[in-house]
Amino acid sequence: MRMENVASFINLDLGTTKPTAVPMETVEVTIGGDLLEDFGKAFVKEAYRKNPLKAEQVKLTPQEIQDYCDYLLTQRVRHVHDDCPDWRKLKNLYIPAFIQYNLSMIGLVILRDRGLRLVPTMQESQMSFEEALVISEKIGSFEDDLQIVKDAMPRSIEGDVDVMSTALIADYVRALKPVEHVASTYVTAFLGMRLKEEAAMGALYRVQYDDVAFIASALLTQKGLY
Repeated sequence: MRMENVASFINLDLGTTKPTAVPMETVEVTIGGDLLEDFGKAFVKEAYRKNPLKAEQVKLTPQEIQDYCDYLLTQRVRHVHDDCPDWRKLKNLYIPAFIQYNLSMIGLVILRDRGLRLVPTMQESQMSFEEALVISEKIGSFEDDLQIVKDAMPRSIEGDVDVMSTALIADYVRALKPVEHVASTYVTAFLGMRLKEEAAMGALYRVQYDDVAFIASALLTQKGLY
């Protein structure tokens, strides 16, 4: 009698069993630039160490570096969103190599297997291109002394999967999945990447890495940044 009930249940018309596609969920990753102030100080300090005479002449300040990097990050985010009127002019700018590396990590990432679309956001810099160009020329003065690149703004709007799928949550770097290289977590900490809707999306970030204080200490002591 019991097996007959099971057979009857199996044969019931319960409607369709085919899966139905739903729109991808957009996860906004906000860039805060948490360590830009520290980077500015370290960059200028290294400029004085490598070429003190030129540094005295150029008078590049940590605040200029911080504001300039903030401008570059803003332009990168705007380019990803197809809203960067100064795009063609950006090729004229000198960029610290480490900042260029960070810029190349930011972008659009689509995780189809998870149904997620990861996009960067950022509070917009108020610096104009003309103001940025002045600071760029100061930075370019150290082309032979520090690690600097020109015409290096990323062309593609695609971001790095590992970096864009990590974020700072409760002062730790957390990820949607294990990253391939620890450098991805350093970029996350350096840029202060956080989830715009942490309460809704934070539960997805289950893989935990180092805390921000440790990463900052390790990152800013590396000479390769300059």
